[in-house]
Amino acid sequence: MLSGIIPALLTPLDASDQVDTHSLCALVAYLLASKVDGLYLCGSTGEGILLSEAERRTVTETVIQQVAGRVPVIVHIGAAATPTAARLAAHARAAGAHAVASIPPFYYSVGIAGVELFYRQICAAAGGLPCYFYNIPDATQFSLTAGLAKSLYSQGVIQGCKYTSYDLLTLRAIIEDCGPGLNVFSGPDEMLLPFLVMGVHGGIGTTYNPLPRLYRRLYDAYRAGDLAGAQALQYQADRIILVIARYGVIPATKAAMRLAGVPCGDPRPPLVRLTEEQVAQLTDELAAVGFFDWVGTGR
Repeated sequence: MLSGIIPALLTPLDASDQVDTHSLCALVAYLLASKVDGLYLCGSTGEGILLSEAERRTVTETVIQQVAGRVPVIVHIGAAATPTAARLAAHARAAGAHAVASIPPFYYSVGIAGVELFYRQICAAAGGLPCYFYNIPDATQFSLTAGLAKSLYSQGVIQGCKYTSYDLLTLRAIIEDCGPGLNVFSGPDEMLLPFLVMGVHGGIGTTYNPLPRLYRRLYDAYRAGDLAGAQALQYQADRIILVIARYGVIPATKAAMRLAGVPCGDPRPPLVRLTEEQVAQLTDELAAVGFFDWVGTGR
């Protein structure tokens, strides 16, 4: 079972809006040096839905080769069309991924039966890799229920869940109905500690990219029983998150990576890059809340 701190990896893009594999390897090296517990590719943070199928394959192959088995790699393979998701699932398995994850079908309202069919098909295409349900209802307009989670889990279709929702009551119902074998991760960075208290096994998050040391210490403090220490670290993370959120999470996190010394380029349209004036303002605001105390790989 996976656990701990798993960054939802950014996808670096170059000036021509192409996947920058050199910068991608530098980002992976930065995160591994900070002792993360795994990597999650091509999700919301990785702009996966905005990448072509070929680009997603490139990201998957590059990262898995760079990681070389040192930590587990989860590949998000969600797509609007089931055949695309199935092809990406098969590719992830062939490339050496540890697991796949997917958002549920979006845009068309396919109902519970359609969602179950989708996960059965991508699970089959993954050829035995663990499959994680990526629950992000603000983006998909579909929310995982305890009943659906239990149905998919009992059938062996899903083995885990990335839960990006603030509904802690349903989260706890999912954990209780499925039992301790369901591998559950927190999605909202600002809620990592509350989610840990509610029984998740770790977090998969966006701001883990520039701040792996901060989240590493938060998780370790909680696991050591130091609740006060974990609270202080969550409060520190939240102060930084509030600044980043004011500028747009993905554009600002990519800008923050440049400030951390690991450039990842700009976001892909329709996401809007920050102006130089905005980056200057962001830099000042991040400095005021202690961001620069946590970047880098030193202890």
